[in-house]
Amino acid sequence: MNGQTELEESANAELQRLQRQLRTLQLELRSLLDYKTKQLKKQNHIISVLQQEHKQLTNEITTLEGGTHAKKNVSKEKKLIYLQNQEAEVQRILASERINLWELEGHIKKMEKEIDGLRKLEVPDSCYKDTICKVQKSVVKLENRLDVVNKKCSDVLTENSKLRDSINHMLQDRANFNEMWQSMVTQFNEGKKYIMDLIDQSTLAYDQREELCNKLQVLKDRNENDKIIHIQEMREMQRRLEHDAKLQKFFDIKGQKRLNPELEQRESDKKLAQKEAFERQLAEYKEIIDRMKELYQESDTQKLTVQFKRQEEENFALFSYVNELSHEVEVLNDTTQELSDEIERQKAELLEKETLQKTEALDYLNEQLEKAELQNNEAKEKLRILELRLQQMLLGISEIFKQLSCDDAPILNVLSSKTSMTSHNVKLFIGVIEKRINTIINGINIEDSSNKILAKKDRIPKFNIKESAKTKK
Repeated sequence: MNGQTELEESANAELQRLQRQLRTLQLELRSLLDYKTKQLKKQNHIISVLQQEHKQLTNEITTLEGGTHAKKNVSKEKKLIYLQNQEAEVQRILASERINLWELEGHIKKMEKEIDGLRKLEVPDSCYKDTICKVQKSVVKLENRLDVVNKKCSDVLTENSKLRDSINHMLQDRANFNEMWQSMVTQFNEGKKYIMDLIDQSTLAYDQREELCNKLQVLKDRNENDKIIHIQEMREMQRRLEHDAKLQKFFDIKGQKRLNPELEQRESDKKLAQKEAFERQLAEYKEIIDRMKELYQESDTQKLTVQFKRQEEENFALFSYVNELSHEVEVLNDTTQELSDEIERQKAELLEKETLQKTEALDYLNEQLEKAELQNNEAKEKLRILELRLQQMLLGISEIFKQLSCDDAPILNVLSSKTSMTSHNVKLFIGVIEKRINTIINGINIEDSSNKILAKKDRIPKFNIKESAKTKK
């Protein structure tokens, strides 16, 4: 109630002030009209006087043109020209005064119309109360809008903070991915280095094996030679032992006495048969010797025997040499076969061991490679998702930047001509958006509609008629 009474009192005071101003304007208008009418009368009188003087001067000019007053006529002509110019100036001033008077009449009519409008806009109490209610409702509505705008602004700020946190998180994930990638590259390089070390060790082991095999072959050859010599010596000793045993047995048999008559008879018969056989054999041998003598053309039996023995010894030596060579060949073949089998076995074992080591190393490296590829694919997928989210965030931030009509002058100062948003310069855009939001929040001012209603006095143009009239004078 107090507010309504104050508004009514202020409205009444404003109405009285406007009425006083209207009366003063009417009085000023009347005085101005009186002044202008008097000024017009004076100007008309001056014009009539000047016209009469002009007529008189023209008459005097006509009378003095042909007389002795030529010099005076020239001065008078100059004076007339000056007066004509003065008359033209007076006419120009008169026209300007008429234009000013016309403009003043237009302003007076406009003020009268505004006064009539103010009289028509005098508000009764019921309408005044309705307007006050409307104003209060509009104030409540604007306050609600302000609250909604503040809430939206806070939501935008929280979303910006979340986006900033997510961007920082993505940057941290990218740094972690780079560290993982670097560690995987170092592991791969270490694996390659390990494989090269294995290859070097295998080549070194192969060279050592070849050297040891050569040494073993030399030792085996030496052993075989010693073995062959030992076998030959043993054979010679065995042959001598067998020969001595046969002689001993023969001597033992020959040294025994036989007491059995049948056996003696049988032995005597046997001896006779042997004797006959020996004789036949002797005859054959003699015949053979004769043939040999004829063949060799040698009559001396002793020489032929010596030659035959020598030939027999040579043949036996050759036979024994051939036997020894064949035996050595067999032994060498056996040893060669054994050595080749041993070499093949060792090669197979070494190859199997190398293949086993290589397969184990390859399996380990393949397993590590699969793990690394799996981790790489997972990291790439995460990176793709993060880049997609980053692009979406950047698009959202750029859309907010465009909707808020932010000023990109600070960004141009920093980035020269490139204003495209990236993950490196997004903080600049976010800072500009925050400044723009703060300016929007600070720039929201709710004007009271009651002040708008009571501020109608500002619509009336203020004309200082007295000062304008003085300046025109």
